Amino acid sequence: MDGCNRAYPHILFVHKSVLSLDVNRRDDYEIHGTKVFGLRWADTNMNVTYDRCMRAKYDTYGLDFNIWKENAMWERDREKEDSLFDMLGCGEGEYNLVNSIFGSQSQLRIPIEVSNGVRNVNMRTIPGYSLFDWQKVLENAKEIHSVSTSLIYILECLELSQPIHLYCRKPLEYNFDTVIYILKSHDYILHL
Repeated sequence: MDGCNRAYPHILFVHKSVLSLDVNRRDDYEIHGTKVFGLRWADTNMNVTYDRCMRAKYDTYGLDFNIWKENAMWERDREKEDSLFDMLGCGEGEYNLVNSIFGSQSQLRIPIEVSNGVRNVNMRTIPGYSLFDWQKVLENAKEIHSVSTSLIYILECLELSQPIHLYCRKPLEYNFDTVIYILKSHDYILHL
């Protein structure tokens, strides 16, 4: 939660266990005077296929999905970014940023082989750093290679000029149907 709270200081993020929420409840309800929205179930509740799971969160409330980027940009923590950049040795020459992990706890992985003569810096969970702290590493990479995961939303918000390679989340998916409508800001190179 620390990374989200630093990135969006005007929103308070708390772990679901603090609120004793029923995360499997699919309807909207009230608890202690606060409205709870089960956005996790938006595609099911809207009766749409999983490939529209992100759009369904907006469709549930009659919002235009195309506006998602208007308020998505986070506040950068330059000290954390610099610290991570230095710890990974990114200032020591060219590198590819490689992200082969996905899943709510980064528990899933696909093999991504990059052999262009440049060393690979692999994304991973590092205590004390959040996904947002990787921005400087992303901006300075020669190439970006990533499995199709939440990192896409970060990439979409950044002004990047290097090649961005996306890989399917096999064996869960064999195409990009669940994210293709999100990919607008860059000329992605898609790997099935």
